[in-house]
Amino acid sequence: MVQSEAWHNGCMATSADAILDGLDEAQRAAAMAVDGPVRIVAVAGAGKTRTVTRRIAYACASGAWDPARTLAVTFSVKAAAEMRVRLSKLGVGAAVTAATF
Repeated sequence: MVQSEAWHNGCMATSADAILDGLDEAQRAAAMAVDGPVRIVAVAGAGKTRTVTRRIAYACASGAWDPARTLAVTFSVKAAAEMRVRLSKLGVGAAVTAATF
């Protein structure tokens, strides 16, 4: 599949639909829930970080969230770095802040 790109809220992002490619039904539902908080509970390796980063990228690409006003908070420096890498690959890494407490 060819991924289209567009400018949304001042950053280059893959199309919202393309961002959801490869997610299972539950992950897709979580990623598309852009209004209000979402709790993602799963075992190690189940795709929590993938789902969270896709949710952020989807919300930014669809115009629901302003990437410059989006903060991803995690518990470790390593996890925050991984989130930044994944968000960059999804086209919003330069605008979204990913950090620790």
